[in-house]
Formats: sequence, structure tokens, C-alpha cells
Amino acid sequence: MQAVLFNITSFKSMSITSVHYIIEELTKKESGKIIAVLTRVFGPHNFELAEDVFQDVLIKALESWQEKGVPDNPTAWLYRAAKNRAIDMLRKYRHEYTYGDDHNPLLDSEYTANTVLEDYFKEHEIKDDQLRMIFACCHPDIAKEAQTAMVLKTISGFSIPQIAKAFITSKDTIEKRLYRARKAFRDGKVAFTIPTGDELIARLENVLKTIYLIFNESYSSSYDDELIKESLALDTIRLCTLIVEHPSTCRPEARALLALCYFHTARMPGRISASGDLLLMSEQNRSLWNKDFIDAGIHQLTLAAEGSNISRYHVEAAIAYEHCKAETYDATDWRMILEYYNILQQIEPSPIILLNRAVVLKELEGAAKAIEVIKSIPGINYLDKYYLLHAILGKLYSEIGSKIDAIKHFEKALSLVVSTAERKLINKELKELTS
Repeated sequence: MQAVLFNITSFKSMSITSVHYIIEELTKKESGKIIAVLTRVFGPHNFELAEDVFQDVLIKALESWQEKGVPDNPTAWLYRAAKNRAIDMLRKYRHEYTYGDDHNPLLDSEYTANTVLEDYFKEHEIKDDQLRMIFACCHPDIAKEAQTAMVLKTISGFSIPQIAKAFITSKDTIEKRLYRARKAFRDGKVAFTIPTGDELIARLENVLKTIYLIFNESYSSSYDDELIKESLALDTIRLCTLIVEHPSTCRPEARALLALCYFHTARMPGRISASGDLLLMSEQNRSLWNKDFIDAGIHQLTLAAEGSNISRYHVEAAIAYEHCKAETYDATDWRMILEYYNILQQIEPSPIILLNRAVVLKELEGAAKAIEVIKSIPGINYLDKYYLLHAILGKLYSEIGSKIDAIKHFEKALSLVVSTAERKLINKELKELTS
């Protein structure tokens, strides 16, 4: 049975609210593991049956724990209940469901099913099943935005409202995305396997892009819930770790993405002041940065140097490392960072990368040069509704003393920004210009 991950020792007289909270926390921690195993048991086309079984287990836990109290090891209780419920379903519906081609026939016998499921719920088997589930969620027959929602819901245990909040969209939109993804499972288009050969390389690229997108949402300032941000960031580290720990998927680009996640997550504690204000990097207290995460990032980036392929994750991780290793803002090696951006724009050219490069150029050649470069970016009009473009231009124009242009761009940024923290920062800049 799975080792204890959520230890509670004395909850015999708890309120209903407390029981709900514990189940909510357990769902976040354990749902992805249990549903992955159940999907292996029933087959990916019966994925919704796996979800239903897990929901049945949660309902049973809620009823039992409210009446009898939370067990000393609630995690083990959930795993045991999931195993028993799966055996019940296999016994009851063995003639009604068609299971996958790789269905273990030993599961059909009452004498061997229990032993097989005990093996399925061992830690190394759970990790492999989670990895299979990640690849299933990122199948090419599932739309990109649905892949992200599916990973967060199925693997990471995020609720639909949490996913909707993270991606600044409605619950209805997320539910529609999940419905379409589940339909691909239901129609038998998705295999519950880790691909091999050329297919593995292509699918792994898709998996890493999905994780990268989730991480970008965690690090963006487009919403205010710091707990969700931190949960998203930590979960990308967990997902990447699953990938690099498996011999089939441990590739340099996966390690580079893991390094990038570690470096950025390490800096998150310094981004918000005690009063809730967003802090620029030059204002952050670097002693708050997570040194263990920085060390872990360095370790992964070193291992990622194997081979001759350089991905965008390598370059972005190298940029993040330069920021992390600088003891002060003034000690930042901007010339090295500029070199990395020059490489990055060749690998993955985009207006946003060129905009970030211009910000670095400002540190080396001044605000006027940065403005000139931004104006010459191909496709810069594409970013006209991107609040950060106008926030950056507002700051640059302010630094060269062009107050009218600075106010114009800050006001445009203010009309586009969603985050309260970003809004406060922009309002602060405007107040300084108009006072």
C-alpha cells in the first residue's frame, strides 16, 4: 500500500467543515494517483468510470469520517477504499464493460484481483501510471487548451473553479474543454501508454509545452490568488520530476524545463511585499528566495547540458539562472542575459521575446535605445492589447522624461490589466508622474 503522505492522528471529534477540508486536501494530493491507477484498471475509454469510482470513494469517506471520525491514516484509507471499489466494479460489471487491450486477465478473477491491485497501488507503479496519464491527456487528438485543463483536473487535482480562475475564464468554458477531452478518451482515441521511438519525441514535446503553459500561468500576474499561483508552480515541478525520473522520458529538454521551474519558483516568495504590493526585481529581498530550489535548478541545468540539442527551455533556464545567481540587482550580468536572448530569438522568435530582450537592452544602453528597439519589433502591433507592453513603454518614457507619452501608455496598461497587484503598481507610477 502507498506510503503515508497525509498524516493525521487525532480527529475523532471534528466538525463537518474540518472533514470537508481534509477531503479537499486529500483530493488535491491523491486524486491524480488514484484516477491514474483506476484508468489503467478499466482502460482509458472507461476513464469516466475511473472518475466515478473515485467520487464514490470520496462520498464514502465523507459519510464515514463524519460519523466515526477521520482515520489515523486517511491516505491509506482512500487507497484501500479505491482498491475495494474497483474490485466491486470489476465483479459486478465484468460482462457489461469492454476493457482495454492491455487489460490484465488476473483482474477478472476473485482470487487474484486483490493481489494485482495491491501491486498497482505500489509507489513505482503509481508513478508510471501518472506518467501514462500525462501522455494520454496530451494526446494530439485533444485540443491544446483542453490538454492543459485535463492535466490540471486529472493529474493535479485542481477543481474546475480553480482552473477557471487560473486561466481567467469561466467554469462553463473549462467544463466544455474537459467534456471534449473526455470524449476523445471515450471514443477510444487515447492509449494509456508511454509512447516509444519517434512518437515519444513528438509527444514529449507536446507534454513539455503543456507543462510550460501551466507554469507561465503560475508566474504571470494576470490573477491575484497567490495560493493558486504557488500550487500551479509546485505542480509543474512535480510533473517535470515524474518525467525526468523515468528512463524513457528523461531527456535534456525535460531537465531544462524542470530547472526553469525551480529557478522561477525560487523567486516567488520575494515578488509580493508584506502589504500585498507587487515588487519589481530590483526591489525584492533576495534573502527570501528559496536557495534549495535554486540549487536544485542548478543541478538539473547541469544535467540538461548533455547532448547537442539546445531547446528554448535550456536558454530560458540559463536566463533565470543569471538572475538567481546575482547577489544584488546591480550585480546582474546583463550582457550574458542579452546573449541568451539573442539565441532565444533564433530558436523561438516572437514579439514577446523581443520585448523582453529590449528590457535587457535598456539596462545596457538606456531607455531611449530600448524604446527604439521596441518600435522596430516585427509584429509589435500584435501586442497592442498586451498590458505589459504599455507598462514597459510607460516606464521607459518616464525614465527619459517624456511625461505625456509615459502617462498615455500607463493609462492604456491600466485599461488592459486584470491583476489588482499590477493595477496598484501602475497607479503608483501614474501618481508619481502627475503629482
